[in-house]
Amino acid sequence: MMNNTMPQATPVFTIVGSLISVLLQLMLAPSIAVFEVAPNFLLCFAVVNAMFTGVIRATSVGFILGLVYDLIAQGALGAMALVLTIVAYAISSLNKEAISISWTIQALFLLLSAFAGEILYAAELAVIGYDDNFWLSFGMRVIPTTIYCGLIGLIIFLIMNRLNKNKRPEILRSKFK
Repeated sequence: MMNNTMPQATPVFTIVGSLISVLLQLMLAPSIAVFEVAPNFLLCFAVVNAMFTGVIRATSVGFILGLVYDLIAQGALGAMALVLTIVAYAISSLNKEAISISWTIQALFLLLSAFAGEILYAAELAVIGYDDNFWLSFGMRVIPTTIYCGLIGLIIFLIMNRLNKNKRPEILRSKFK
């Protein structure tokens, strides 16, 4: 009988992954920015972590990574913390059985949540006055950052699946064959 539940990320993996994503955001993100659009490693990890953990750990990690992002970006303190907390709560509240149906469903949830997070962040910055034009921000920041987060999140997601291979090797297989 196949066990089609999502593997649970260990606290050590969550802490190490958070530290690695912070280091990548500090060191690598500015170097690979295209037209001043850098990937948001913290959003990517918060979403992938939320898929593998419970609500409390996911929202805590989302909030902490959001505060770190706000301190790094020197923007409105608490803006990304609110966004990552909401996105992590939404993803971790989903039915884990629905997410574990197939690898493509997991990738779709990752991409949609990265898009929702970037939209929420752009809207929040427009409301509090940090960004003048929402639609310009949508075209110049939200779409490219979502694509970046989708690609980077897929890499993180594949690493997590590889590390959880011993717990559940059939994670990349569809339940409906």
